[in-house]
Amino acid sequence: MEKQDKEINRPGKILRMSGLAIGIIILLGIDFLVVRSAEKPSAVFEEIGRMKMLLLFICNLIFLASLIFGEKICRLIAKTRIFRVMEWLLLILTPGVLLLAVQMIVSFGLHKTPATASLAGLLERVLWFEPAYIIKNLMFYGIVLLIMIIMIRKINIACFLYSYIIVILALINFYVTQFRGQPFMLLDILGMGTAADVVGGYKFQVPVYMGMVILGVMTFADIQLKFQRLELGKKSRKNLIARWAGIAVIAAVLAFAVPVWWKSENVLLWNINKEYAKKGYLYMLAGEGKYFSVEKPENYSTEAVDEITEQAEEEYEQKEKTDTSTVQPTNIIMIMNESLADFENVGEIKTGSEILPFIRGLNQNVKHGQIHVHTFGGGTARSEYEALTGNSMAFLPAGSVPYQLYVRDPEYGIADILKAQGYETIAMHPNRADNWNRAKVYPSMGFDQFISKENWGDLYRDKIRLFESDKSTYDKIISLYEEKDADQKLFTFCVTMQNHGGFGIDTRAGYEPTVKLNYDTEYPMAETYLSLARESDSAFQGLLEYFEKVKEPTMIVMFGDHWPTLEDSFYSQLLGKDKQNLDLVESQILYTTPYVIWTNYPSDTVEEDISSNYLGSYVMEQAGVELPQYHQFLLNLKDELPVIGVDAVEDKNGNWYSMENLPEKYQKLMNEYSILQYNGQFEKKQIKESAFQVTE
Repeated sequence: MEKQDKEINRPGKILRMSGLAIGIIILLGIDFLVVRSAEKPSAVFEEIGRMKMLLLFICNLIFLASLIFGEKICRLIAKTRIFRVMEWLLLILTPGVLLLAVQMIVSFGLHKTPATASLAGLLERVLWFEPAYIIKNLMFYGIVLLIMIIMIRKINIACFLYSYIIVILALINFYVTQFRGQPFMLLDILGMGTAADVVGGYKFQVPVYMGMVILGVMTFADIQLKFQRLELGKKSRKNLIARWAGIAVIAAVLAFAVPVWWKSENVLLWNINKEYAKKGYLYMLAGEGKYFSVEKPENYSTEAVDEITEQAEEEYEQKEKTDTSTVQPTNIIMIMNESLADFENVGEIKTGSEILPFIRGLNQNVKHGQIHVHTFGGGTARSEYEALTGNSMAFLPAGSVPYQLYVRDPEYGIADILKAQGYETIAMHPNRADNWNRAKVYPSMGFDQFISKENWGDLYRDKIRLFESDKSTYDKIISLYEEKDADQKLFTFCVTMQNHGGFGIDTRAGYEPTVKLNYDTEYPMAETYLSLARESDSAFQGLLEYFEKVKEPTMIVMFGDHWPTLEDSFYSQLLGKDKQNLDLVESQILYTTPYVIWTNYPSDTVEEDISSNYLGSYVMEQAGVELPQYHQFLLNLKDELPVIGVDAVEDKNGNWYSMENLPEKYQKLMNEYSILQYNGQFEKKQIKESAFQVTE
């Protein structure tokens, strides 16, 4: 009989031992990442602080005590009144405890140097929470917990899983913020594949106080698992039917309530970090669900499309285009340079080195300035999409990546238009073809060939750090020119990789920065990045010097896709204030990168700032090719609103307006733009193809 009891208890014992082992492994992993957060792990006590490390050690002991002795304590008090009170207290406290933990983790993402964040600063940021949203968040957390309890029945298991899922979602936001400088958004889920491919260049770390928060949640979850004995009825078929009926009722109520909630809740996307801190991360994250769908613009109809395009054509033909080149280039090279930003245009950089001397010094046969993009620290494909199609992210769901959601076949844009006018069209990128779904998107856009990591060949693969250098990539561009038939028109679009993040010391792979900064604080990431930017400047100079000697008319376009993710405190020095304290207009500087349109033949030199949605149209106009009505409309719009920024626009007189407070004239123009974009990107039956294409 005793042997039989042992056999019965064996699975439970194995399960408990497995749980203990997993808990200890997670604990050691957290401690390792805390130590790794120090620049010099060997001096972790001095760098992070002995008191903080002592507190972390105490948290370790509390978690281990719960893990090892929790069940014994539970058996001792299981039949007492205190135990019953504890069960209900644990259940009631769960949403509030997890809300506090999540907001504490979110607050770490706002700190300049999370590894050295103070407890006072942490609590100060948690207190940013707007009182009205505390109730909303508690209701939201409570509904999610209720659904999990109904689904699982056993409240201890439901609370245990709930705690881990919630804290993992908070950690995702923390690390995304650390890696790209912008927080996690709901539509980022669709870009996880590309993110996973490049995440190796970043350093995972756990700030010491965040480690305490994580251990606190783990301890709370373990106590729930062992001390919580409440159940939602006994296991039976009737119970199962009743629970799923309850789920159906909740689903029906949510189907009605959620759209109403989405319409009433405004998300300020230009400063989403503060939205998460003040209104609740998971609550606002769920609110971003409304951006998954694209609604028809106001006043949309195919008749409106006809009217807008015909009027655009008339206006464009009436304009004096004295600055348009009469030379049609045989070669058009368009380069999107990874993470290239012109910080010398933003503020003072304390260094003895010029960062972009060649690019900033161009003053002949060049159109140049700052180009406004719709992404920061990542999301390369958003800038790419705008430049190649003329469409604007302003009319698309925040955080979305059109390459993964909306691109159709054919996808109208510069490649398709140039191809119809005799250009061979080549896209190239020295990384994986499936990143951002490019392998499927480029053929739909009209590219004849896509040269990627898989078919790049053995030549032109020199690397700086972990990625192909700009110089090597430009040598590949030159080889494509040299291999083509004489007088064959060629359009080459290239996305570089050299300046891809991260920029930490442990990702330099033997590369020694040449730029040294003169601040009281060390900024190793900024020094690495600025040194790479100088390499880009030098490589671009070499490319232009080569084509300067080429007889065939050649146009070279280059622009940056977004700012890099560097130390927040470096950006505070550069901007004169913390990023999160910038107002709507001030924040637009975070979305500017340099652009250049250079020719090896005489052309007007013009300096102006534009947004990336105009770049393709502007390039084609300067190249003297035939333009479809959509791009004529865009060039007309550019004259009135040269910059369509993040939740704001700038008019031709330099005045900025938020999207919510546009003058009536600009409201009309933006509505017309959205109508045309919707027809070209989303219309299923009555697409006006002649507005977006030219016939071969």
